[in-house]
Amino acid sequence: MKKISLILALAVSITVFHCKSGDQATLEDSRTILEGNWILTNNCTKDPSPNATAWLVISNNRDIKSCYKKTSSVVKGSLIKQSEGNYNIDWSEGPASTAQYPVGGPLNLFGMTTEGVTVCYTRVKSAKQNPPTFCK
Repeated sequence: MKKISLILALAVSITVFHCKSGDQATLEDSRTILEGNWILTNNCTKDPSPNATAWLVISNNRDIKSCYKKTSSVVKGSLIKQSEGNYNIDWSEGPASTAQYPVGGPLNLFGMTTEGVTVCYTRVKSAKQNPPTFCK
């Protein structure tokens, strides 16, 4: 009887431990990580090839910088999550933006709308696409 109780207790312990570690992995997997460098695309769905004219730099999954090559300008902002995949961006200069991630189906683009105009960014995939030095 003691052996059966011991085996049963061990089985329950393993099951509980497995469920808890599974819940932790699911929680971690559900977090959207926007951290990193993003580059403007030509289009949000048809031609997502990078267009080296503008970048977003997201750090701490909250702080965001928008950099434009033509004017060498940098605008800082705060990325505020509203619900899974939906964000508000409060810029230090200019109007606020809304953003969604992912957009473009399997392309996993970051879509940003400011004053009714939507543009998309894709993650920087090579060193050639990194933001210029004025953006850092």
